[in-house]
Amino acid sequence: MPNTSRHLVPIAAIVALCALPVPALAGDRGPVVRASGALSDLQTGAVGPFDGATAEVQIVSSGASSHAVLRVRGIDGAEGDTFGAHLHVGPCVTGNGAAALGHYNTDVLAGVTPPEISEDTEVWLDITVDDGAGTATASVPFVPLAGNRSVVIHALATDHHTGAAGARLACLPVVW
Repeated sequence: MPNTSRHLVPIAAIVALCALPVPALAGDRGPVVRASGALSDLQTGAVGPFDGATAEVQIVSSGASSHAVLRVRGIDGAEGDTFGAHLHVGPCVTGNGAAALGHYNTDVLAGVTPPEISEDTEVWLDITVDDGAGTATASVPFVPLAGNRSVVIHALATDHHTGAAGARLACLPVVW
């Protein structure tokens, strides 16, 4: 009769490991990026609706996609107006809208020619002002790369064919 006792120890160890409690996993959620504070004025010398306004943005990654929420408060004199807001690849620099560079676009960053310009390749967070505030959400099929980024608020609603939204009025730094 063969000796089976030498196999009992490894089997017992496997059974014991399987019985250990396993911490609950948070799903496939990736990093959470948060930024908040006073908006920087990109139109120095001009009085605008975002002078003195504050904003907060949160971007939550899950698997290969992300969900973003933007809230802006303290918007003055623009009740009912819609403003484009986008994640940009560059930093937020007061008085220098060009420093924010272009929209964060996954095709542009990947070198795709011509790049697709849409809600699938960029983070568009247009806000419509109601009682001095605006909130927007966007879900995108990508995870933005970490960097010294910004959310830029533009003078017009986003044109869904070109991504254009007019002059750059204000921005919020988003760094991770």
